[in-house]
Amino acid sequence: MKLQEGNSLPTQAVDDPTAIAVRAYVRLAKPGTPRKRGDRRAALKPSNVVLVFDTETDLDEAQHLRFGTYQVYVGNKIDEAGLFYDPHTISKRDLYLLHRHAADNDLKCRALEDFIEKVFYGIGYDLGATIVGFNLPFDISRIAWHHSTAKTPSMADGFSFALSHDSRRGRVQVKMLSGSSPSIRFASPEHRIRRRRGNEVPPGQGHFVDLRALAAALTNRPFSLKALADFLETRHRKLSSDVLEGRLTAETIEYALRDTQVTWECFVKLRDRYDAHGLAGTDIQNIHSVASMGKAYFREIGIRPLAVTQPDMPPALIGHIMSAYYGGRSEVHLRRMVSQVLYCDFLSMYPTVCTLMNLWLFITAEGMNWTDTTQKTAAFLDGITLADLRNQDTWKRLLVLVRVQPEGDIFPVRAKYGVKQDASYTIGQNYLTTTQPLWFTLADCIASKLRTGHSPKVLEAFTFAPGPVQANLRPIAIAGNPDYWIDPVRDDLFKRLIQLRIEVKGKMKALKGPAWRALDVAQEFLKILANSAAYGISVQIDPADFEKREWIEVFGPHARAQRILSKRHETPGPYFHPLLGAVTTSGARLMLAITEKLILDESLDWAFCDTDSMAIAKTKDMPDAEFAARVERIRSWFIPLNPYGTAESLLKLEDANFSLSNPKGLEPLFCYTISSKRYALFNQDDKGRPLLRKASAHGLGHLRSPSHV
Repeated sequence: MKLQEGNSLPTQAVDDPTAIAVRAYVRLAKPGTPRKRGDRRAALKPSNVVLVFDTETDLDEAQHLRFGTYQVYVGNKIDEAGLFYDPHTISKRDLYLLHRHAADNDLKCRALEDFIEKVFYGIGYDLGATIVGFNLPFDISRIAWHHSTAKTPSMADGFSFALSHDSRRGRVQVKMLSGSSPSIRFASPEHRIRRRRGNEVPPGQGHFVDLRALAAALTNRPFSLKALADFLETRHRKLSSDVLEGRLTAETIEYALRDTQVTWECFVKLRDRYDAHGLAGTDIQNIHSVASMGKAYFREIGIRPLAVTQPDMPPALIGHIMSAYYGGRSEVHLRRMVSQVLYCDFLSMYPTVCTLMNLWLFITAEGMNWTDTTQKTAAFLDGITLADLRNQDTWKRLLVLVRVQPEGDIFPVRAKYGVKQDASYTIGQNYLTTTQPLWFTLADCIASKLRTGHSPKVLEAFTFAPGPVQANLRPIAIAGNPDYWIDPVRDDLFKRLIQLRIEVKGKMKALKGPAWRALDVAQEFLKILANSAAYGISVQIDPADFEKREWIEVFGPHARAQRILSKRHETPGPYFHPLLGAVTTSGARLMLAITEKLILDESLDWAFCDTDSMAIAKTKDMPDAEFAARVERIRSWFIPLNPYGTAESLLKLEDANFSLSNPKGLEPLFCYTISSKRYALFNQDDKGRPLLRKASAHGLGHLRSPSHV
């Protein structure tokens, strides 16, 4: 197979269907002259002023601005409230209603341009206010008169909205980071240094808080504004949306004003919830996602990233590690056929792998070291057995990067599997033979051996070990709860977070109502914090564009770097640690390979797997009781690997396996799969009709809402 490096970088098109791609590490060809970043502007702190605003739009597909509402708070005291409208589109009747309602309720009533200049910029920008909204990107787009692609390199692929006609006012840039998590900022105005009262004032990037993203980051749950207000039990709740139909009325205006009030009250609740975490080193405006929370905790603990503790790490070695990095294993085995299954998933897969491999020691270490262990690794790989992998000590020996010559081995492969010319690169598990050696982790090599029966050919291997523990690391109470105290020197963060979650879930069994809901939020946060710290932030790579093409160096599986001209480059995230990303995901793939081996040894089959789960399929004519017994033997195999001090299997039976009428009794569960991450799990009624239990329609949201089954 032919090889392409730099999976995310522009490369010459390759029509050969056998071409594969690998990740790479890139840097400027002259690394000694780093580009300036906007640190000065990002360091500006928000004032105690908060601007909350919301827009109401037409109900047609264009959704033009109908009118808007806003509130300005100084501290927690309201200073101004009002309405705004577009004089170019509003009717005389509606304008009269808005002005009359404003006069009757002591509200301001501003034309859109007046609102933008005096409130959005005059308060939101000039006074350094925090600008708050629910789904802010939408509301910003409704009050903009023009939009284009963002030109700032750090906001590449985002939007740039022109709100003001004054060239001295910067545009507002919006970039979606992941899912519904936006990064929003003021771009530098045309005149980069503004003058006010004779003083030079450096431009700021502003302080934007999108409540939808913030709520998801703190709870790992998606919310509408109504659902969020109900969840947070705010004083006011949303009014009925029936008043939005038809002509503008006083009730329509009251509905909009209530939305802004509810948005403010949700902000206060979420702000207090965030403040309870004690993350003084990270402003709330910088919390965009669950990963943001993980980085905020690392920052508060005092962890210094690998780029700081080991700035001289050879870029070629980073490239080798990155070329061995692949995501979770997700594939279909029994396609387009109905299979009876028992659906199982692993307890906190990534945190568990991190715990078994002692990866917390690498995060808290002053760098790491590596030694050539080629002969030792080859011997270890030849001798390892399935029974060895049941020993927790074995997993601590998997911090090894291996250069292999693939010869019919099963490895993760990044290739264009689609038949179309414009198909994108995706990852599959394939038999692989190449003329060029490639780098994989030892875990992937073991997984290949389990699935093929022979060891990959080892050409070179490096074993990694953490350096000494960093000084001045600080203990912290997770979520501000003294019962969740963690000492980063003595405790393994991943292990402790999952242990705490197990304890909380145990307490929930005896509770109901508000007490149960409070603990449910706590256990969910412990889960998402563990997951984000264990994996996502270690492989954060932010793509950006140069203003013009520049020479960059691409380090991949080869000994020498490639030098190419590119307009696009990549910047590692603040806690980038390529080794952790590579070994964590490969450790999870090894867990699935072990499960697959155990399934086949029990003369069973599997329908699909997805990162941390596997649907174990019953073979034809096997009694249900026998099927359940064999799956239980598979699950029991993983009990000795449980690092959390309990005698439970890491491989759990999911709720979908149990009867809706009897939560402790298994009910025959069936599976139908289309492709990776596209499947349905269902029971059957007495007439053979499906009763849907779980459905995954990844990537089909543009065709049909996944909630409409």
